[in-house]
Amino acid sequence: MSFRPRKTSKLLAIGLISSWLGIVGLPIASVTELPLTTQAAIAQSSITNEEINQYARAVLLIDQYRNAAYTQIKDILLTVNMDISEINISCSDPDNISDVPRSVRRDVRSILTQYCNQSQDAVEAAGLSPRRFNEITQAHAEDSTIFERIQQELIRLQQQSE
Repeated sequence: MSFRPRKTSKLLAIGLISSWLGIVGLPIASVTELPLTTQAAIAQSSITNEEINQYARAVLLIDQYRNAAYTQIKDILLTVNMDISEINISCSDPDNISDVPRSVRRDVRSILTQYCNQSQDAVEAAGLSPRRFNEITQAHAEDSTIFERIQQELIRLQQQSE
């Protein structure tokens, strides 16, 4: 779980994608029945500029939720002398917090659930389905062209908001 605030637009755009991918994986039925190469080809061949824009807008909003959740979970874990880097937290596997002490596990799970719900809402508010968001995430990880398109859109959106 790598939620760290960013200082500059370029660092945010570059760092966002790599930092949140491990935790965003929204829990939905996916196209996992298809071979990975087929899944990637389907996703990559049809990612429009509008979807890149929607994806980038969702990422920026999700990052705000990620930062808040990170801070809350980190503070809770500090009360039991545990470092947040000791646990692996993911929306696609919320039950993987078994290493969190029981005394705070419910609070951590609650924050994680809220974050995952907010992330899904952000994706849908941006105009994507969770399935499509995950397909683009997978395609981004496998195709440097898609990575660059998303990165450029993140930078553009951040410059617009400055």
